[in-house]
Amino acid sequence: MRTACLFCCLLLSGFCGACVNLSPEYAPPAIPGGMPAAYKEAGGKQDIQPAAPLHGRWWSIFKDPVLDGLMLRANGANQTLAASAAALRGAAAAADIARSALFPVFSGQASAPRAGGENMRAGGRYSGGPQASWEISFWNALPAYEAAGAEAEAAAADYAAARLLMQSDLALFYVQARTLDSRRELYESTLEAYKRAVALTDSQYRGGMVTRMDLEQARAQLADAQAQLAALERDRAELEHGIAVLCGQSPSTFDLPRAPLTERIPVLPRELPSALLRRRPDIVAAERRVAAANEKIGVARSAWFPAFTLSADLLWQAAEWQAAALYTWTLGPGGALNLFQGGRSLAENEAATAAYDAVAAQYRGTVLQAVKEAEDALAALRYLEREAGARTEAARAARAALDIAMSQYRGGMTTYLQVVSVQTTALSNESSVIEVRGRRLAATINLIKALGGGFNAAESMPSD
Repeated sequence: MRTACLFCCLLLSGFCGACVNLSPEYAPPAIPGGMPAAYKEAGGKQDIQPAAPLHGRWWSIFKDPVLDGLMLRANGANQTLAASAAALRGAAAAADIARSALFPVFSGQASAPRAGGENMRAGGRYSGGPQASWEISFWNALPAYEAAGAEAEAAAADYAAARLLMQSDLALFYVQARTLDSRRELYESTLEAYKRAVALTDSQYRGGMVTRMDLEQARAQLADAQAQLAALERDRAELEHGIAVLCGQSPSTFDLPRAPLTERIPVLPRELPSALLRRRPDIVAAERRVAAANEKIGVARSAWFPAFTLSADLLWQAAEWQAAALYTWTLGPGGALNLFQGGRSLAENEAATAAYDAVAAQYRGTVLQAVKEAEDALAALRYLEREAGARTEAARAARAALDIAMSQYRGGMTTYLQVVSVQTTALSNESSVIEVRGRRLAATINLIKALGGGFNAAESMPSD
């Protein structure tokens, strides 16, 4: 008997070992046309590499201690990131649950009821013993475990993607706030010049040198600049509130001191497009979900195969009126096979295949979108650099024209209407220089985000 049982177990184990995985052979889905060899908008500078490549603290390339401090706070207190970390822990637990199906189950039972009645002496019965069972269906449990593991890896990449999104949003808000701080300085200095112009025009009006229209034009220009400054203050307050929320803090208790926008534009690595496949966390997450869907096809196919069970029980029974306890044991294999389910197994296999096709298409779309975002950011940096040069020259010429116009106005050679026109042009060009510098910094952040930031799959787990 023992020999027969052992033979059955060995035979069953050999059969399981030959059929443990019914999933199709996996490879990441191919991208239509393949990955491009170079970025079109890189301007032929594919070999540019900075002294320090991007890493987890990618924002340090801006060399701004205030931004460093905000990132530190946000990484530890952002609530969206906390929710993503909780989802990651849940996915890891789901993988552990799936892994437990590969192992035997051991349990035990015990009972001690008492019974009695008319013409019957009350007494007790006692029973107990261990139980063990092992459902040997690796062709089901193994792909389910592999799928859960891939889903956990996708959740880890999702966490990294959420962290990168939060960090890039914070950096963009910060740059926009600093841009407004610099524009505020410009407007405050311009307002002082406008006030002096109003005082000069008022003096000339009282002396009969200019008309009242000139005076009212000067006053209108001053009021318009004051209104624009108030709009800047409003926009800056909203950005400050957004930064507070990203840092996990109430806007009512948060304050960002004013500081001018940096003039330094960092140089970034121009990696090949193929690097996106391993550097972008959203692409990694999409690929891992394709792998999970591939394993779920194997789970669906397992319905066509039998499920075997190996179980063992040892039961001990005793009663107060018995002279000796009784022992019983059972040991042996069992099996079950679905013979007819009305086409359910075929439908489940088709559903799993369709789900795979869907996530594969989503993966390809994610890759194409990533290349687009990188091309967009490279184009922005390329053309904003040209725009910055032209804006700087326009601002210089406008300042020179303003000096000439004011000199002519003081000498009575022109009307204040001409001065207003030149002042408006000068202010617009000076403001545009600041705005373009902020947009270049924003494009730098967007390129960092498009390249995957400092993502490293080995560092995608949340830190304690």
